Amino acid sequence: MIVVSVYDLSNIEALTNPPEGWMLDAARCENCEVDGIEPKTDGWEEAVVLLSIAELNGILSADASELTVVDYSPGDKGHHPPPIPLWALVEPGGVSLARWGYLKTLLATTAVEHEQFDAYRDMLTDIEEQSTD
Repeated sequence: MIVVSVYDLSNIEALTNPPEGWMLDAARCENCEVDGIEPKTDGWEEAVVLLSIAELNGILSADASELTVVDYSPGDKGHHPPPIPLWALVEPGGVSLARWGYLKTLLATTAVEHEQFDAYRDMLTDIEEQSTD
């Protein structure tokens, strides 16, 4: 499970009211394991953690009373957040679009072709190529 916390996103914080503290990441992949934060996003603290998931009456909830941190990315490291349209920020959960990890998972799990999605895919390719140089 990936958890995230806004560290320093002054532009986004000026326009919206992002959640305070750590929150579960909205992007998940059903048939994969995430064992690291890549690519990292400047302005976000990000962590991969192992924790328990409880089910009660068909509702899932995270039990963070005991957790193991697998990987951690401090908020002052990583790539500049992706450019996202203002309208997306005000949607519920829209602030997550300002994280490269969220966008990477979103794009990997959707077959939708759209000019903006293609632009993000190109940016992610550039980031990955920079990481291997």
